[in-house]
Amino acid sequence: MKAFLLSKEDTIKKLNSSVKGLSSSEAEKRLESYGLNKLPEEKRVNILKIFLTQFKSPLIYVLLLAAVVSIVIGHMTDAVFIFAVVMINALIGTFQEFSAWKKSTALKDKVKTVCQVLRDGSKISIESEKITLGDIVFLESGSKVPADIRLIEERKLKVDESLLTGESVEVEKYPEAVYHDESIPVADRKNMLFAGSYVAAGRATGVVSDIGENTEVGKIAALLASSESGKSPLITRMEKFSLHLVYIILGVVLLFAVIGMIRGMGLTDLFFFSVALAVAAIPEGLPVAISIALTAGGIAMSKRNVIIRKLASIESLGSCTLIASDKTGTLTKNELTVKHFINPRGENLNWDEIPIQAKQAFYFCNEASAVINDGWEFFGDQVDVALLKFIRKNDEKYLQKLYGCRKIDEIPYEPVNGFAAASTEIDKEIYHFAKGSAENILEFCSLNNEDKTSIIHEVDSWAAKGYRTIAFACKKSSADGVDLEKMTFLGFVAIIDPLREGVKEAIQDAFKAGIKVIMITGDHPATAYTIAEELGIVSDFDEVINGYDLAKIEDSEEKKRIVLDKKVFARISPEQKKELVSIFEDAGHFIAVTGDGVNDAPALKYANVGVSMGKSGTDVARESSDVVITDDHFQSIVNGIEEGRIAYDNIRKIIFLLISTGAAEIILVTFSVVFNTPMSLTPLQILWLNLVTNGVQDVALALEKGEPGVLNRKPRSPDEGIFDSIMIRRVLMSGLYMGLVAFGAFYFFYSSGYSVFESRNYALLLMVLFENVHVFNSRSETLQIWKIKLFENKFLVPMVLFAQLVHIASMRIPIMQEVLDVQPVGINTWIVLLL
Repeated sequence: MKAFLLSKEDTIKKLNSSVKGLSSSEAEKRLESYGLNKLPEEKRVNILKIFLTQFKSPLIYVLLLAAVVSIVIGHMTDAVFIFAVVMINALIGTFQEFSAWKKSTALKDKVKTVCQVLRDGSKISIESEKITLGDIVFLESGSKVPADIRLIEERKLKVDESLLTGESVEVEKYPEAVYHDESIPVADRKNMLFAGSYVAAGRATGVVSDIGENTEVGKIAALLASSESGKSPLITRMEKFSLHLVYIILGVVLLFAVIGMIRGMGLTDLFFFSVALAVAAIPEGLPVAISIALTAGGIAMSKRNVIIRKLASIESLGSCTLIASDKTGTLTKNELTVKHFINPRGENLNWDEIPIQAKQAFYFCNEASAVINDGWEFFGDQVDVALLKFIRKNDEKYLQKLYGCRKIDEIPYEPVNGFAAASTEIDKEIYHFAKGSAENILEFCSLNNEDKTSIIHEVDSWAAKGYRTIAFACKKSSADGVDLEKMTFLGFVAIIDPLREGVKEAIQDAFKAGIKVIMITGDHPATAYTIAEELGIVSDFDEVINGYDLAKIEDSEEKKRIVLDKKVFARISPEQKKELVSIFEDAGHFIAVTGDGVNDAPALKYANVGVSMGKSGTDVARESSDVVITDDHFQSIVNGIEEGRIAYDNIRKIIFLLISTGAAEIILVTFSVVFNTPMSLTPLQILWLNLVTNGVQDVALALEKGEPGVLNRKPRSPDEGIFDSIMIRRVLMSGLYMGLVAFGAFYFFYSSGYSVFESRNYALLLMVLFENVHVFNSRSETLQIWKIKLFENKFLVPMVLFAQLVHIASMRIPIMQEVLDVQPVGINTWIVLLL
């Protein structure tokens, strides 16, 4: 129910309850009717299903068909090799996906607790699951709120709703508040307590208005369940690439099968040729090679505080064209900080200019405390902690002097009063200090109305910039107790959650990379604008819109137009955040969304790339995301984008290597049909060639470092294919050269009287040499080979030497000689092949 629209009395009446609570029998009836106060269970991942999905690829289908044909024509060794390659790929993929998955129970855990309720007129403790509508609940400092509750009474209550709103500032609540607008944001409903939040200070009594799926956190859970992540650009590109490659393979096989039939090839030879052609064309090691490239990218990212939960997200992060960033903790420190002190004349003073009485007021009107435990730890109200840190940062010695002063009396802060006060003996004199909102503090001061109006105007101007303001006053008097009459107004502090170091530079790096940056926050529009302007995200308040105004726009096209024109979105609900992500995606953006709270989870899951915070993030946010930033810093997101682009570049290098060598093998095999010679290589020799050379070299290419200017390029379009005109041209040139020369060598030896066995042996050795040299040509699409340092990739040369030595060894090991139809060659043959 929408209890925030009702008074506390009307809420109790509508729920058919009373201030004495429910009877046990009535509570049981309601539990039967409305169910338990819990969220739906999550479905468990099936490892067998994950394993079977590894075979859903056109390339795998063709390989399996080639294996079956090999069995039919009696080439069992070929079939075993093909099946082995397919199974290894499937097992690797299954392991990676299953190890990345974790059963997400965090959201349910957030609302499981034990709490006190009134039943049969007595206070009892029950599990949160047994709470039902109409229960009267008692909460105190440290209590988790078990359900959505309409507040009835409170005392010094402050609530942490960061789980829902993403904002860490503790919220004051007012039982008497009643609202008349259904669209008012959750963060502004001051008469409600929400499931999953907790009481930071004080006490509260309230009546349960919603349970389980109907709570605000339950609505987020339902939204999360309905959110589905789209495919990463890499998966989409690879599916298109695989499908196109299959069409090409089938077309080539069919064409040369016809040519073979015309030339009178027997059925067995024709099948043998088709299998060889298919094996040559399919880059069997591509799935493993891509996994290695992504894993290498993931390791590089982890060293830069970016943890990848799904491998494909590495490349996805590199593809993003827009970052939708949360404010608190990502762009800012998530720590209230005193930034300015303004005196009654509106002058912004530095520490040394601040009146001594104001510094004393910071300390004595303060209930925060600090202890040393591996550094200073602060406890208490966030504003009080900010003031205490302000003194300690600027004058530690003066703070120590204040420790010795005797506090005589105090008036603790009460939300209903809006101020705190204390009287203290300093150097044998009695001073009285007051702290609170400017309006309240000015009531204690001997100022004329004109001066008060001027001060209020100055305070409002700082509040409009997004600052939180706290005013101070003092008086010297020997009166017993706190004396609040005719005080002297000292000025006010302006407090804000400041920018994190390096964030502004990181956003500029994102701009240089062609990436748009927007802010989506639950905070106040003025605060959001101040931070965004300082970061260079916006230059005018017209670029800001709040969730309340956004909800009023009914026409979908008008809403899209307005949203795409804005850069800061404040007071945004979880549903709206997900909607914003959808609008930007529909506009063609590939969007990375950051978040740390339960409220962010639906958008994190729905976005192209969900980025959660490792330090401040909730379990739910992390489980819903693709990427976790361990230091909560925006710079790490930019670092991740850079590593994602490097990983994609390396994948392109691997694909170029595999496809160009595959093209060379196709040309080598098909020319056997064209020139009516025996098969120049057997399917097993082609598999070995792909394994011993490409299977090692692509690992080395996966470890290539980034080329200069990676972050100065514009983001690639998500629709951009892998096999573009540049790669096609390079594949044709290199593939034709290697294939023609290798067939020329085969033809030369075969026509010179060498046996088919010997001619194949020489052709295979030449292809191994070719492919070991060709890997150096695959290191860059833009730089000439001599402009890249040979040993910059410390793995490449050793792996090429290893691949060559493995093949040389296979030519001398009897069992390998028999399986591969190879034999050692003399020095003269080596010289001919090398030349």
